Amino acid sequence: MPVRNDEYSGYLLAHFIGEQPDGEQVYFSYSEDGLHWKDLNGGLPVLRSELGEKGVRDPFLVRSPKEDKFYLIATDLRIANGKGWDNAVHAGSRDVILWESADLVHWSEPWAVTLGVPGAGCVWAPEAVYDEAADEFLVFWASATQEPQETERKHKIYSARTKDFRSFTAAEKYIERENHIIDTTIIARGDTYFRYSKDETTKNIRVEKGTSLEKDAFTNLHAPVLEQLLGVEGPQMYKFNDREEWCLIVDRFAEGKGYLPLVTSDLESGEFRVLPEGSFDLGKTKKRHGGVLPITAAECGRLLAAFGDGHQALPGQFADPDLAKFGDRYYLYPTTDGFTGWSGTQFHVFSSDDMRIWKDEGVILDLATEDVPWAVGSAWAPAIASKNGKYFFYFCGKMESGVSAIGVAVAETPAGPFRAQPQPLLTMEQMKRLGIAMGQTIDPSVYYEDDGTAYLLFGNAHAAIVQLGEDMVSVMEDTMKNLVGLHDFREAVTVLKRGGIYHFTWSCDDTGSEDYHVNYGTAEHLYGPVTYRYPVLVKNKDKEMLGTGHHSILQEPGTDQYWMAYHRFVTPLTRFTEGKGYHREVCIDPLTFGEDGLMQRIQL
Repeated sequence: MPVRNDEYSGYLLAHFIGEQPDGEQVYFSYSEDGLHWKDLNGGLPVLRSELGEKGVRDPFLVRSPKEDKFYLIATDLRIANGKGWDNAVHAGSRDVILWESADLVHWSEPWAVTLGVPGAGCVWAPEAVYDEAADEFLVFWASATQEPQETERKHKIYSARTKDFRSFTAAEKYIERENHIIDTTIIARGDTYFRYSKDETTKNIRVEKGTSLEKDAFTNLHAPVLEQLLGVEGPQMYKFNDREEWCLIVDRFAEGKGYLPLVTSDLESGEFRVLPEGSFDLGKTKKRHGGVLPITAAECGRLLAAFGDGHQALPGQFADPDLAKFGDRYYLYPTTDGFTGWSGTQFHVFSSDDMRIWKDEGVILDLATEDVPWAVGSAWAPAIASKNGKYFFYFCGKMESGVSAIGVAVAETPAGPFRAQPQPLLTMEQMKRLGIAMGQTIDPSVYYEDDGTAYLLFGNAHAAIVQLGEDMVSVMEDTMKNLVGLHDFREAVTVLKRGGIYHFTWSCDDTGSEDYHVNYGTAEHLYGPVTYRYPVLVKNKDKEMLGTGHHSILQEPGTDQYWMAYHRFVTPLTRFTEGKGYHREVCIDPLTFGEDGLMQRIQL
């Protein structure tokens, strides 16, 4: 089924990086806002061509509108092989190199197709756009040709049509101007098409508007900012997923600066504004001429799992993850993030069979609705438990008074639907009545003793523990006590038992601080006292992993294998210059114990 525009939540940029030994291959970068990008696959090529010139430039991605397929098309060219630019212009390969994929992760072997007309130089910067009226793709590219009436070679845009990227119609001339023209890109808006091309003589971008994709259907569109911006090439246009704005990126080849984004809210107007330095981030590697593809959340997740940094588990903004396994499937229950003052209202659950590719099972509770009678918002820091075939979801929310409380909801399956209890389980009023020191009643976690007795750990500023009732929706108040020995405790206390020792972990500092971290201690008894040991999860500035905390720990059932799920500030760090503690993303890493029986520090 075709994907609707409102289903897109990220962007994939395919590009090359320059004329260095490995630079003319296909690289991937990923963005969630279309302006701040992170390099995938550790900044190494994702695809390589050993065909033809044994290198590719100008890769372009296109989604098939009627099949679950993607195609990547690129120039067959490797300047680094030493043949030089003059050879490429006059006697370059007339082939394009293509790949096909069903998921953007697993790609076919490349194949070559000869598209250039006889006598043409290189087939530069091939792109494709779907022609809905003809139910086929228009493929177009630049070649330097010399026709009988011409005294020298001239760059023009040629085109061919295809339905499958294997069989093509004969090439024909598509755009010719008085000046040389290369690097054309086309975007559709409704029934109107907009073409952006580089004037190879004046070195700027020119715009045309068309009522169809036919070559004679276009007229010039005045775009002053683009016409005055010199020394740029490789234009790429894409719509922002979350608003009626479009972004045009152009490669500042003359200055060697890489891409520059320009934004417009009206394609018809031709009016663009240049984004200032600091408002975008193209990643660590300088990106050369490529193509941008809007992608879905599921596609984002697959790309991160395959080519990400090995830490981030979920695309998008989520925090405070509780990781569990029920049967043969893993589940993640996070806070939905990205809201000033942590004011989100919805809880999602994600599931996976391999802890790499996560499926969003949807919203399981919304505190802005009647789902939770006692709460009005601030859906924070959930935890999950199971007993007697039922699932118990513990969560934080604010009451009408503005004070946080912990509630519980019950379901027959790990993904819900969950039904919340009409009253909160734990409140600040209750803490005062019982003489329990507490800053806020938030951040629950669940622990089972060997006999199956369940306990809830919770708290902010001071930590507490209480035994849950047999029904899992009540607490035994006479078992509630504060935990002592949690050095520098702020929130999010958890415990597990290994080798007869209780291993406690808790978050320190503030979630808005880059120094937010997880401390570790041990105890001989569940109720303590806890002996502080050392931090087990701290930031790694070199890897831009800051604000690492608010975790949960999963023991793989029946094994001595453990995983820690936690959050960090959204990356790249340049995306949000303020309020980073409201913008967090979920990570998962293995957790190990040393020969001394103590928990070892997570290696970031």
